[in-house]
Amino acid sequence: MEKIRERLDALRPEIVAMVKDMHDHPELGHQEFHAMELQAALLEKYGFTVEKGVADVKTAYIAKYKGAKDGPKIGYLAEYDALPGLGHACGHNMISGVACGAAIALKDAVDQYGGEVWVVGAPAEETDGGKVYLVKAGCYDPLDAALMAHPAECWGTSGNMYAIEPLQFEFFGKSAHAAAFPEDGINALDGVLQLFTAVNALREHLRDSVRIHGIVKHGGEAANIVPEYACAQFYARAESTNYLREVVEKVKRCGEGAAACTGTTVKITNFENPYDNMMSNDTMSDRATSYLYAMGVPKGMKRVDSSGSSDVGSVSQKCPTIHSWFCATDGDDSIKVHTPDFPPCTISEAGTEAMMIQTAALVKTGEDLLSDPEFLAAATAEYERKLKEV
Repeated sequence: MEKIRERLDALRPEIVAMVKDMHDHPELGHQEFHAMELQAALLEKYGFTVEKGVADVKTAYIAKYKGAKDGPKIGYLAEYDALPGLGHACGHNMISGVACGAAIALKDAVDQYGGEVWVVGAPAEETDGGKVYLVKAGCYDPLDAALMAHPAECWGTSGNMYAIEPLQFEFFGKSAHAAAFPEDGINALDGVLQLFTAVNALREHLRDSVRIHGIVKHGGEAANIVPEYACAQFYARAESTNYLREVVEKVKRCGEGAAACTGTTVKITNFENPYDNMMSNDTMSDRATSYLYAMGVPKGMKRVDSSGSSDVGSVSQKCPTIHSWFCATDGDDSIKVHTPDFPPCTISEAGTEAMMIQTAALVKTGEDLLSDPEFLAAATAEYERKLKEV
């Protein structure tokens, strides 16, 4: 661990400069050209081969460094999109700092033991989930393990997250004057209202852990006109992808039934990418956590299981994956992500030190995966067992 910390100390000025540059120049999803170029330039400087625009996604990239001998392929995952009006209030600039720093620091182990280290950069985690495009293109399939870490208001170990399917229901009716000729109209908004009623009735017959929440996206133009078009959007979430499929079919039938009873027609689509549930790999997480404790992080970190969702869940269905959490707020748990107070934490001294500690833990975990076949086999066996349960 001491050698890893020394390598990271030497890298620290460049990592910090990159993270601050991204903080100063935040970019929204699919617009992160500057962030991609910053990371690509740093990785190329240290001998990585970088392919940009992978999976036909303009701001996605994969950087690779290969040893002289064959061996496991270890991937660090980068995110780099910002939030509208808030900048890097989710700390994705720090996620990129961890990924690039860890990959560069792991090079020595790759040279010693063989194998490869990758950085897989995907855009738009905050919107349509850029990792899903890369999953569909098979970009993560060659990896033997994937690791990433996210800043927060406290330290936390990698946990599970819900699968999610974004559903859009567009109802089509017939316009008419609501007072003079209502009998000539077919009210598309009635389809939406019946949909909400049906979904609310459905909740009684679903597992308590399921989450279904929606909005009326469009309900008409004026109160005296029978709406010919109405639209609702829902997120359906469940602990496993397989059960979510059952839930989604039932929710879709709610929409079809709403159309049937109101005389409308309905079009059901995904308005964003669906994500699989996050299957956190406890074997890798426990190892990474042990290194954090060895570096002085207070013991007793809680596992962060969430009913929220992330596109990293889809990666976790392709290889053993962890999504750790590190404290960027100097222990001030009143400062939360997605608030105006968080971006300054991503370039603070305390936040930077936590980022470098977390990076070291993921480097050492990556080194263990390269050097210890039994450790990698245990992580793979856990992944394969959990994949059967999804």
